[in-house]
Amino acid sequence: MSLPLSFQKEIVAELVAEDALLIMARGLGLRNILGAFLQIYCQPQNLVLLINTTAEEEATMKDDLISNVGQQAQHFRSITSEQSLAERSDLYRFGGVMAITSRILVMDLLTGRIPVHLITGILVSNAHRVTATTTEAFILRLYRQGNSQGFVKAFSDQPEVISAGFATLEKTLKLLYLRKVNLWPRFHVTVTESLESHTADVIEIRQPMTKSMKTIQASIIDCMDVCLQELRRSSSAIEIDVDDFTVEKALFKSFDVIIRKQLDPIWHRVSAKTKHLVGDLKTLRSLLSYLVSYDSVNFNLYLETILATYTATSNTYWLMTDPADKIFTTAKSRVFMSQAGYVDPEEPQLPPDMRPILEELPKWNVLSDIMDEVEAEMYHAPQPEGQDTVLIMAQDQRTCSQLKRYLSTQKTATTTRGKPLMRDLFQGYLRWKSNMKHFKDNLIYKKSVPMASNQAQTASTTRNAQPPNKRRRIRGGGNIAVVAKNPTPSFDQEAAAIASFVNEHSEIHPTTTQHIDLDQDLDDGDCFGLVEPSSLVVVRTYSGESDAKLLENIKPRFIIMYDPDPTFVRCIEVYKACNPGKQVRVYFTVYDNSVEEQLYLSALRREKDAFTKLIRDKSVMVLPIGDVHAQQIKDQSLLRNIHTRIAGGGKTGENAPLPRIVVDSREFRSSLPSILHSQGMTLDPATITVGDYVLSPNICVERKSISDLIQSFASGRLYTQVEAMAVHYSHPVLLIEFDQDKSFSLQDKSEIRADISVTEISSKLVLLTLAFPTLRLIWSSSVHATVEIFEDLKRSEDEPDVAAAQAVGVDPDQEIDSAFNLTPQDILRSLPGITSKNYKQVMSSVQNIRELAELDMASLSAMLGEGPAQTLWNFFNKDSRLDMI
Repeated sequence: MSLPLSFQKEIVAELVAEDALLIMARGLGLRNILGAFLQIYCQPQNLVLLINTTAEEEATMKDDLISNVGQQAQHFRSITSEQSLAERSDLYRFGGVMAITSRILVMDLLTGRIPVHLITGILVSNAHRVTATTTEAFILRLYRQGNSQGFVKAFSDQPEVISAGFATLEKTLKLLYLRKVNLWPRFHVTVTESLESHTADVIEIRQPMTKSMKTIQASIIDCMDVCLQELRRSSSAIEIDVDDFTVEKALFKSFDVIIRKQLDPIWHRVSAKTKHLVGDLKTLRSLLSYLVSYDSVNFNLYLETILATYTATSNTYWLMTDPADKIFTTAKSRVFMSQAGYVDPEEPQLPPDMRPILEELPKWNVLSDIMDEVEAEMYHAPQPEGQDTVLIMAQDQRTCSQLKRYLSTQKTATTTRGKPLMRDLFQGYLRWKSNMKHFKDNLIYKKSVPMASNQAQTASTTRNAQPPNKRRRIRGGGNIAVVAKNPTPSFDQEAAAIASFVNEHSEIHPTTTQHIDLDQDLDDGDCFGLVEPSSLVVVRTYSGESDAKLLENIKPRFIIMYDPDPTFVRCIEVYKACNPGKQVRVYFTVYDNSVEEQLYLSALRREKDAFTKLIRDKSVMVLPIGDVHAQQIKDQSLLRNIHTRIAGGGKTGENAPLPRIVVDSREFRSSLPSILHSQGMTLDPATITVGDYVLSPNICVERKSISDLIQSFASGRLYTQVEAMAVHYSHPVLLIEFDQDKSFSLQDKSEIRADISVTEISSKLVLLTLAFPTLRLIWSSSVHATVEIFEDLKRSEDEPDVAAAQAVGVDPDQEIDSAFNLTPQDILRSLPGITSKNYKQVMSSVQNIRELAELDMASLSAMLGEGPAQTLWNFFNKDSRLDMI
């Protein structure tokens, strides 16, 4: 892959000379750097592993290699669970670059299917995601234990993540087994010289918001301030840091992470009011984003959706404030206003006394003016066909779809381009409001029917009771309940009026809502009436580093950034530096003095501050020499062999083997195997039918997270698993593991009932222990606590046998066959009607689960029998949407 820029060549030269962690600013071409290394090592004599990538990234890299090296790209392969063991072994022998999933690779390393000493090196993508509990850290540890000569090269473009926290850069380098980090920010001298030698023609347009938009923005910020003040007040009794609870920090999505990190460990002690306030802040931040991206009709519709879901017990505090009332009234005034006797001259079929305002977004007019200027430029300075492409970039797909409809409408002398679109949206809004009224009426009717009998039964008891409006005097005075004003009566009355009008005039606009689908995606080749058909107008969403490939393929002459994005600005700089002779004009639009502008500038500042902190950390960090993990294992082995009853702490056995644990292959999706291995335990991966971890011939452990525990109880799978453990092991154990960053509490104290209820999780656990007296429940606060529990359980037990653990629960006439993929097997065996007696027959009869689901009843009966076939057929053909009615 050719790298035309000098700083990119320098980056590759540094990484080839010495292994390091590369941290670049977003948009500078990290994908091209990684692609250059794929091209270097994509040879049959090499065996290079690419880890920590997504399927989409692998497909993109494959396409780039094919376009650059042609047939040589056949040595780049993706390995997933779809390949069998024999196929994976053949691929390892063929060599080249293997993009492999982490779970498959760690199992192949533990079982010796892949020759570790023959691995040329490992390329780690998205290195900022590597932590002590991830499978990638486990892979690198196994790799370094068996191969100390191969290379490790890591790549990342998220400096904010690596700079956050205490000594994060140092910890990441230790996990990657690297001692050097290469930092390439935008303000690097070489990067600045390369990008500023050829710059694009940039026109910055700062569009002021309308008066109503400014009012709504200020009111939303006021509501956020009220919620933050209430959050600080309600959190005063809890030991958390309230200094981070500011409006400026609340504008970013990372604010949710800051709050949850502090509240999650004590979530069971947090009041319901505080929990609602955290959700309210998230809703208000979304409103700030929707204010500049949604049109006035859809923004008002979203607000009314919030209002329609409001109840007296919903505890949505910001809705009861004065700024909230201003938000709703101002948003409504942007769409329509009530005027007695008004009849719309253009559309007299609208409800009476309703005057449409339909305020358009200010950026729409800016976009229209830009397109007029582009059309004039094309007319006066024409270019060869295909070189007048106009690229419009927006933040999300909804905005793109709306801009396509806006640009496809011609402007007349009396109307703007957006007026027909706003009219269609307004008709859809009226239809939605009518349907909402019918939905609420049906919901109220369904609730009132079962309550009628209860009211009849309690009528006799309330005849002699005290009237509800008569307050009884209480000694010492009583607290008068504050009844909040319900903000929904006007909404309900307005919805009822619109619903009755729409029902009476339904024949006038039978298809008014057919044009409201804003999610429909037009083809890239769709041309609009503003330019000649030989030219092309492409509307796209931002997609990070992939935008660089988009620019190279389209080669636009005009670029309109409808929404600001720092990464795309860098992509334009790199594109222009790589194509100095190409004429490029960029229109950068942003709302003046808005939250949109504040977020863009803050993103640039945060990236700069992150690189500044990384440069400082790089100069002062201390990294140990040698393999720290090997020394830790040696120290732990020494501690295990010391006996305090022997004088001077004598050793009981110098060469005692490391503890062994048989681990089910499906458990490698979790972080527990990695932590177990880091503590000096030997793991034997195997496909076992009973349990998740076999600690000894007598102890079998079924590990459940909280979410998995709830799902297992709901499906009944846990009962079957515990029953199998109780039959084959004398000490079955159910380990309930909590998240380290969450509260160590299954239920809130207020949710625990005195009696047994089959709907509560605690009651189900009690019933489970009554059904299986030999079952032991162990509660673990984190994955690290689980490791300590396993060490204690194994202390006086014999080591497990892998073959014996695999044979448990398997019929004598059946063998564990690895010719079938494990993941489809798990899905198949979890289906209703599929048992341990017939699943082998099903796997031999059909190719995949889709083919099984498409079989008719007769074929299923011939394969499974009438009873199981009927159960399975009902499961596949049941319409789950009927349960929601």
